[in-house]
Amino acid sequence: MENTISFADFPLKETLLTAIEDRGFENPTEIQQAAVPLLAENDVDFVGQAQTGTGKTAAFSLPLLNKIDGENKNIQALVLSPTRELANQICEEMRKFSIHERVRVMSVYGGTSIDNQVRNLKKLKPQVVIGTPGRVLDLLKRGILKLDSAKIGVLDEADEMLDMGFIDDVKEILSHLPEKKNTWMFSATMPPAILDLIKNYLNEPEVIKIKKKTLSNENITQKYYAVRPRYMNEAVCRVLDSLEDYYGIIFTRTKLDAKNLTDELNDRGFPTDSLHGDMDQRHRDITMKRFKQKTVKLLVCTDVAARGIDVDHLTHVINYGLPQDLESYVHRIGRTGRAGQKGIAISIVEPSEMYKLRQVERMTKAQILSEKLPSIELLKDAMVRRSISKFEDVITAVEGNKDDMDASFDVFKDEFEDLDADKLLKVMYTYIFKDSMEKLDETPVLDAQMRERGPKGNKKGGAFESNHIRFFVNVGREDGLTIKGLVNNISEVTNIEARKIKNVSLKDRFSFIEVPNHYEDKVMAVRDLMINDRNVKFEVSNEAGRGGSRGGGSRSGGRNFRGRRDGGRDGGRGESRGGSRGGSRGGNRGGGYGNREGRGNSRFGGNRSSGNSNGNRKSSYDHN
Repeated sequence: MENTISFADFPLKETLLTAIEDRGFENPTEIQQAAVPLLAENDVDFVGQAQTGTGKTAAFSLPLLNKIDGENKNIQALVLSPTRELANQICEEMRKFSIHERVRVMSVYGGTSIDNQVRNLKKLKPQVVIGTPGRVLDLLKRGILKLDSAKIGVLDEADEMLDMGFIDDVKEILSHLPEKKNTWMFSATMPPAILDLIKNYLNEPEVIKIKKKTLSNENITQKYYAVRPRYMNEAVCRVLDSLEDYYGIIFTRTKLDAKNLTDELNDRGFPTDSLHGDMDQRHRDITMKRFKQKTVKLLVCTDVAARGIDVDHLTHVINYGLPQDLESYVHRIGRTGRAGQKGIAISIVEPSEMYKLRQVERMTKAQILSEKLPSIELLKDAMVRRSISKFEDVITAVEGNKDDMDASFDVFKDEFEDLDADKLLKVMYTYIFKDSMEKLDETPVLDAQMRERGPKGNKKGGAFESNHIRFFVNVGREDGLTIKGLVNNISEVTNIEARKIKNVSLKDRFSFIEVPNHYEDKVMAVRDLMINDRNVKFEVSNEAGRGGSRGGGSRSGGRNFRGRRDGGRDGGRGESRGGSRGGSRGGNRGGGYGNREGRGNSRFGGNRSSGNSNGNRKSSYDHN
């Protein structure tokens, strides 16, 4: 769909059209073109599927505000959002759109005083409430939030609410809305649980699906550095040391990573703030103000904490490890390279993440360039040049204020007046740079040693050194799981710390996890883990490049495998039919990256073969 109409063509109140014109908006996005006229003129349920960042907020805000009765002082619409940042962003957008009509809009969310929000609800008497599911449900149970007059319910980023474990709260909240209402849902993806929600809670909805755009951006240069895990922080510092200028966001997977990296960067002389879920709203606002004013030029945050942040002119986005959800990678890097500007996306990855990087390349249809970290010589040179620039500023300031020296300067001058210029410079150089130079010399090379690739893309013993093992798990979203729920269940039954269960990929009917290699036996020993009456099973996945000869002893008589998998890492051939696991684990495991065909009926999606390697692999389920 092309932008053949303007906002002025929309059937909206004059007050809304004036506000849109005031903000300089002219042409609506595809989802806005499809949704706004339909929702503004009709009382219908609605489902809009479109990527994040395509203008969904205005797509529901404009028709919602168009339907608000200014004379009715009750709550007429409820909007649910997965995070407080997004709730605040929606609230702010609605206030801007309704500036000429003064619709009363208020956001409610956790992480701040509920008593203050209760007082504000009673005082403001909002006509539109935007909130996170947990806080909205709390206010409903307390009898504070009255939805008897609500005629519209909006679910924004519905798939995110599912992933964050809010789906049951959402269902309960919807049950509090009047039977005669319209429900509008917006979501980037449509997993089975969301489809089930649509079926049971929406009434013959109008469905609009906006085709995905190309996920890559030609204005963004993508590159990565593969480093050993213990050097991740140092690698980020060295990348920043090599940049002449930057203004960017660094994404981490966890709040703890965000805090530790922020502390490290500040200690190393890179003014940095962090944004995380434990901060109250006042501190979040202060942090964002400092970042937008470029008082600090680096912001470290998690994907959840970053939702709702809209900052222009970012030069860099840095991934401190890849996100669990590969589409989050696209959302991350899309924050730079906007409005025709050039941007750089840098990923600092562990060797075990290389397979995910290749998946990102396939998904974005863009090459991510492999880079080596800057050499010690280059880093030292850059360090000195930055200091020279700062000294030049100091020298200029001193020359302009010759008479402002304190009398104590004479004592300093008398003490060192016998030093010649060369010796004085050496003293300054040693004093300023000694510690930094020594730190660089301690670990001159941080890059992980990548192994040589074999012909035609086959990998000799794996494309990289990996200290993690990847498992296929036979449960997923359809079993009522969230990422957090899966990790907590596995952690409890195996006694493996939750933070050590990494790269969790939650699919509809199955999942993948990674744990350090030495925990393999612990995971494989699990026999009695039940989730929603389903016995959870684990299977070593070849997706991460494992396989080949392991040199182990016999492990026969294990689980049954029906179906067959032909082939091995270099194309091999073999079969395992019902019964044993097929020979020793030290032999070829029929894994690998050969051609796949859907055959067989293994509950794990294909059988593990043993035997010689010389054919194609066939399995009943493509784990990738």
